[in-house]
Amino acid sequence: MNNRVIGALYKKEMTDILRDKKTILMMVVIPLILYPLIFVGSMYLSSSIMNASTSNTYRVGFDHVPEETELRDFFEEKAKEYHYQFLFLVPHGLEEESNGAVISVLQENGDETEYASYEEALQKGYLDAYLTVEEMEGKRTYRIVYLASETDSQTAASMLEDMLAEYRLFLREDKLLQAGLDPESVLYPIAFEYKDVSSKEETMGSYLGYIIPFLMITSILMGAMYPAIDTTAGEKERGTLETMLTLPVRNLEMIMSKFLATSTVAVAAALLNLISMGFLGIYMFETMQATSDVPLQFDLLSYLPAIAIMILCVLVFAMFASAVCLCVCIFAKSFKEAQNYTSPVMLVFMFAGMAGMIPAITLNGTTSLIPVVNIALLIVDLFKLKFDLGMIAVVLLSNVAYSLLAVVLMTKLFHSEEILFGDGTGGIRLLERRSNMKKNQIPGIGDLVLLFSVLLLLLMFAGSVAILKLGIYGLVIEQLMILGITILYCWYIRTDFVKVFHLRLPKILDLLLATTLWAGTYIMMMVLSALLSMVFPGSAENAGQELLDIWENVPVWLLILSSAVLPAICEETAFRGVLFGTLQKKYRISVAIILTGALFGLYHMNLIKFFVVGFLGCVLAYAVYQTGSIGVSVWMHFLNNLFAVLLTVYEEQMAAAFPVFFEENPGVGSLVMLVIIGIVLFAVSALLMRKRYFSALKQ
Repeated sequence: MNNRVIGALYKKEMTDILRDKKTILMMVVIPLILYPLIFVGSMYLSSSIMNASTSNTYRVGFDHVPEETELRDFFEEKAKEYHYQFLFLVPHGLEEESNGAVISVLQENGDETEYASYEEALQKGYLDAYLTVEEMEGKRTYRIVYLASETDSQTAASMLEDMLAEYRLFLREDKLLQAGLDPESVLYPIAFEYKDVSSKEETMGSYLGYIIPFLMITSILMGAMYPAIDTTAGEKERGTLETMLTLPVRNLEMIMSKFLATSTVAVAAALLNLISMGFLGIYMFETMQATSDVPLQFDLLSYLPAIAIMILCVLVFAMFASAVCLCVCIFAKSFKEAQNYTSPVMLVFMFAGMAGMIPAITLNGTTSLIPVVNIALLIVDLFKLKFDLGMIAVVLLSNVAYSLLAVVLMTKLFHSEEILFGDGTGGIRLLERRSNMKKNQIPGIGDLVLLFSVLLLLLMFAGSVAILKLGIYGLVIEQLMILGITILYCWYIRTDFVKVFHLRLPKILDLLLATTLWAGTYIMMMVLSALLSMVFPGSAENAGQELLDIWENVPVWLLILSSAVLPAICEETAFRGVLFGTLQKKYRISVAIILTGALFGLYHMNLIKFFVVGFLGCVLAYAVYQTGSIGVSVWMHFLNNLFAVLLTVYEEQMAAAFPVFFEENPGVGSLVMLVIIGIVLFAVSALLMRKRYFSALKQ
């Protein structure tokens, strides 16, 4: 890798990026102008709303309340303490008719308006709220009637609630006095108070920690997004990427120049944002200082270490965000298409960046390894003046590692002509008329993105609701949805089912080798799960609890059908069928196998399962590739899930047969023995399966 070449390409990329007005807009205008306007404007708006809510006069009525005069006098007196403004309405005339009460209200101009009831007066906007009374179980119950759809009515109802609480306290004290008791000692036998031992800097830092991570992550991503689009999809659209590839430069050098240029803009945007927020913080502090009677004692210098480490976090996270944006944008054919692809990335980053606003989520061994979330939580801790050097190192190093992995992925993508000059993810055949489609075609990458996005959304919402409502039958419905949508989509786009789904009957020897391969894989999965459980105990506890709750009190045959037979057929159709069958035709076999396994692990939505089930997904894809039959992976998937069902249903018998699987804290000797057995079974089976495949080719 030639540093001079990278420097020259970097200069060229920066020149092209800075010519784009959108980049300047995202890098300068938004951080320096828009964010301060949003903050100051929202502060003034919320302040004006609060002032208006207490300065407005709210019209309140009493619907046949026996002690109306007493209540009105009491409310008027207490409202002064709360700074509430009430106008207690007394109807000009109240006549009882056969069809109900007629309220005649005298308006300010001398006219009279009639309402059939207090409720009609409320609905017509003349009243903000009113009180009614009824006896319930020997107790007088006041009902506050209001309109939840109207802000003023909601506020009036809340104020009436405060007044009734004061009235209830007044009645209690009065009854105690009549009984000759001291209300203070009876109602308040003890006293308590708060004592905050945290410093003012820590308290203020906790508030800043909720806001700054989200803004920093958003600004970095927005700063990286447009340069990434311009240096990938933009060059494709302008036709300059082909020219770049003809130059005597290596792909890695070209990638590094794009990566460094995008990271530079992202860092600049984040630093400008930080400067903007710093000036905003100083402005707010000076405003509070000027309006406060007591001088505010606040040490701004105590935040310098936190700011210094945060700047380092910004540099590292900018590299990660830039690499992710470049990996996504390289699939697009045009600037507009790339913008569409980066929208989901923005949503994911923003959602993960909100982790700092959730008190229950803290920086620990698990969250320190989750991208985006770890940066948000680290910044929260920094502004609380918590400096855990171990966690800081883990967060920074993990983000560097993720960035390097993304760069390696970009290098692979730049070697693929299908991605650089093919249809990218734009080849969504569903958008074409079926009559115009060719028969026996291979789905595009865009088809996979659309299909699995739809599947994921359906499983997250419709599938979850079905399981919650119907239990084990909901699980059956979820699996059938996977199968039905996959088959229907592939049928509509005229997919070559035989080629894509590897529809070939497996031979007996293939199934025997698949059985021993699964046995070795299962043992290695158990060991891997045990090791990961030590690192991520929280994920281990939640890994199978939801499924165990569904399995409770269910017949064995239904468990096997819903949790072993159907997943083996339905999930294999989606993952080792259309997913692996398409990726195999688009990329190198190693990339196709790894991507299939990774998506299969993500589908199970658990940190430990991502690695464990992802490993199983890779092995299943390897078996399909070597045998050319999806029946092999269906068989292995069935064995895997069947064994899990049997371990749960027949726990005592299985514990007697396989005691090592039930040890809570397996010793080093047991783990080593399992690892050796698993590796031997796995290696021998995989090798024999590979030898059989090549022997068949020679014949």
